[in-house]
Amino acid sequence: MSRVKVEIDADLQDLIPQFVENRKKDIATLEELVEKNDLTAISQLAHKIKGAAAGYGFNELSDLAAQMEQSAKAGDSSPLKDLVKKMRIHFLSVDIHYVTM
Repeated sequence: MSRVKVEIDADLQDLIPQFVENRKKDIATLEELVEKNDLTAISQLAHKIKGAAAGYGFNELSDLAAQMEQSAKAGDSSPLKDLVKKMRIHFLSVDIHYVTM
């Protein structure tokens, strides 16, 4: 698995451990929701992840969440398993680098 470098504003360093823990829980919840095919809950949680991830600089995670949200809203469950798998793999491969912005 190749590593993904994510640059985060050093001012956010104290907040990142909780952010990471919360996203791990969210991804696990998404996996459960995909198994249940709960498209409404998937859409809502993916929307939350999309905004939170973008706000902290996790742009690829935000993009994956946006795709998941769009699919769920459209009633298309076919890509959801693959998208949540990509989210998990991506999130596990992130190397966080704090930078002064």
